[in-house]
Amino acid sequence: MKMWIKVALAAAAMAALVGCSSKAAGPAEVVTLKVEGYSFGQKEIALQKGKTYQLVLDNKDVQLHDFSIDKIAVKAEHANDNHGHDMGGKKPDLHVAADAGKSGTVTFTPTAAGSYTFYCTVDGHKDAGMVGKVVVK
Repeated sequence: MKMWIKVALAAAAMAALVGCSSKAAGPAEVVTLKVEGYSFGQKEIALQKGKTYQLVLDNKDVQLHDFSIDKIAVKAEHANDNHGHDMGGKKPDLHVAADAGKSGTVTFTPTAAGSYTFYCTVDGHKDAGMVGKVVVK
């Protein structure tokens, strides 16, 4: 094969790779989950594998709450801190906390289909009913 053909093919392959890697995934879809009392506003959240989401935990209550999933295949891109609570000694794969009357956000992309339980890790809140399900298709 002639050298100029090899160079042209290599240049075309590099251009294709650069073109693919520079494409933006697009803006994250916002999913708002309200919290009031010992209850999440939704008990089930449907998501798509490979799509980026920004979960907004909108805490309308007078105390700290969080949203946690112990085991879920995700690429977490940004999360706020844990607001000083220890999450029951756990280190969930996906977590966001919101102080009383405030909101917290986490941006993530689910990477595997499945059904995942979410709950509040603040002591006693899960037992009081702060539990739901994320379904990734």
